[in-house]
Amino acid sequence: MSTDDTTAFLPWIQGPWCESRARGSLRLVPFSPRRVVQCLAVLGRDVPLQRLWALVEQDEDLLGIVEASVEAGWVTWSPGEGRVGVVRAVRADVIAAMTPSEAEIAYRWAARWSQGATSLLHRAAAVRGADEYLARRLEAAAHRSGAQGQVGKAAELLSRAADISADTALAAGRETASTVFALRAHDLARVRRSLSVMRQDEYSTFRHALAGRLAVLENRIEEGASLLGEACRELRHARESGRQDLQAAVVQWAAHARWLAGDPVGRIGQQLKELDAPALRDPYWVGERQRLEAVLTSSAEGPAKGLRTLAAGSAVALSASAEVRGRSAVTEAWLHLETGDLDRCEAAASSALIAVSLDETSHVAEAVATIRGHALWLRGAWKQAEVCGRSAARSSSPLWRLRGLALLELVAASRGVVQRNAAISGQDPETSVLGAAAQLFTALVAAEATRGTDEVDLLAAAKYRLGREVLSGPLLPWRKVELVRAATTSGDTRLAATLITSMRADGHGAPPWVQGCLSWMEALSAARTGSLDSAARLYARVDEVAAAFEATAPWYYARYQADHAEFLAAVGDRRAAVDRLRAARAVADRIGAKTLVNRCATRLRTLRVPMNADVFGLTVRETEVAELVSTGLTNGEVAGRLFVTPAAVAFHLGNVYPKLGVRSRYELRRWWNERHAG
Repeated sequence: MSTDDTTAFLPWIQGPWCESRARGSLRLVPFSPRRVVQCLAVLGRDVPLQRLWALVEQDEDLLGIVEASVEAGWVTWSPGEGRVGVVRAVRADVIAAMTPSEAEIAYRWAARWSQGATSLLHRAAAVRGADEYLARRLEAAAHRSGAQGQVGKAAELLSRAADISADTALAAGRETASTVFALRAHDLARVRRSLSVMRQDEYSTFRHALAGRLAVLENRIEEGASLLGEACRELRHARESGRQDLQAAVVQWAAHARWLAGDPVGRIGQQLKELDAPALRDPYWVGERQRLEAVLTSSAEGPAKGLRTLAAGSAVALSASAEVRGRSAVTEAWLHLETGDLDRCEAAASSALIAVSLDETSHVAEAVATIRGHALWLRGAWKQAEVCGRSAARSSSPLWRLRGLALLELVAASRGVVQRNAAISGQDPETSVLGAAAQLFTALVAAEATRGTDEVDLLAAAKYRLGREVLSGPLLPWRKVELVRAATTSGDTRLAATLITSMRADGHGAPPWVQGCLSWMEALSAARTGSLDSAARLYARVDEVAAAFEATAPWYYARYQADHAEFLAAVGDRRAAVDRLRAARAVADRIGAKTLVNRCATRLRTLRVPMNADVFGLTVRETEVAELVSTGLTNGEVAGRLFVTPAAVAFHLGNVYPKLGVRSRYELRRWWNERHAG
């Protein structure tokens, strides 16, 4: 900077400029320093010092300009980090005081470093009154962001565009589109705010649709389906004008809501034909249509057919945004889970997370957590499944929060814990068909784990009617095991036979463990009707896939071994029955199914076959403690014999009791004496 320039610069630092700062005026500041401050204000974030060289002349001292701006109180600068930014408290005043030509310069520079959207938002925040030119630019930037899957940013841009729109109708349309993007992002708080200020006479069809979709995401399924049905009727009769993607949203949301509410799939398909979505150009709605068709196909013909329907649109999904790919991968993961193919389920779940860049706050991540949690539950990794359930239970969307809580309840039921924890008991269950199926499934699992509920009562309960229908259909094949077992145990042979026939239809191309479940259920039914030879052949067929069965679904495998043992004991093969019970107990102990462990231990005692304590997983020290306690010694006397403390003896006894299925020193002594007597 020359001497003359320095002289001209000094009044800016020391003179009346400082007095005018409170009024937001930079008129007394030389051009280059003024431009630096204005561009930083529009950009709205710190940048490296080097980026500011484009704003000054070659012979000007950039470092001197920055230092003077810092001294004047306009700019912050961290020399150690080399980053420069405008003072937050004066940013709005700087933007508001810019002339149109200054704003254009600042916008172009800021757009270069922020892809345009950030600078547009800051400029819109400073606008007083309407600015249709800026509103159009915001709208265009919003749709670019939406096409890239950045739906939260798109919602914000369109909301700002609506705020400064010159025309009321344009403002209403932009606010509606903003709310659609907010729904796609599951930003329900923004949706509620938008609906509260949206006028009744503006875009009434879409207002009903938005309110309906919000109701569905808030677990008000019937109300949401009703509102969306009303919106569809208005589209059919009034043919209200509007953008095609919004009309597509109405049609597809309505169909999905009716499916969740339990409408027959055929009727939903007919409604889609009568009021088909317009020709779609937005890849998001094309992808949503393909997902919807896959879901409806799954409900009618099973998840394997649904996967084929979904695969037919895979080319579109691959060329679409990360959001579309992520949602498509979520549906694929869910359908693989229902077919019982856990490896492909987890691969699709990983693809969904990669597509959304591991954004743990997105609804895609919450859906993945729920699906992976169920896969981990099947694999016997119950602690990891709980982690997934807690992650989903923190969702801002009530629907996904309830699904996370339902997963936690399922894990607890598997362990034999039927009490609902505080987080679950304070929530109403999901009211959709999937929620109804989950409630009955969890109740059947709890009944199996605790033997505390009569399966007859569960099957006859009115509140589980919808759950019975869903579990009996083709959508959830391997989950039918619980229903077949309950029907067989309760003596409802007709229902059991119907369900087994359905499982056979589902079993074509199913993973080996699912086919093993089918043979297991057929064997149970055959044994119940007295066909012992047939039951033996069917049980032997399950053994052919035992390795895959145990590796994929260990809890189901342990229960199969226990049932097989009961059958062998009934036909007089006690030694083989003991071997099966020991295998079942080992697997149950590994995954933490304490109730099943105790049941196997109790059954082993009743068979009165010589057994070693280490079969029950006792360590060397636990065996020593158990043997000494069984002789009648106190904890202190045992501690003296083993040179440990009485507290250590009590600790080892606390491990011994559940492993052996006893509850007191008296029962332990009797168990030990029976073992030696055998």
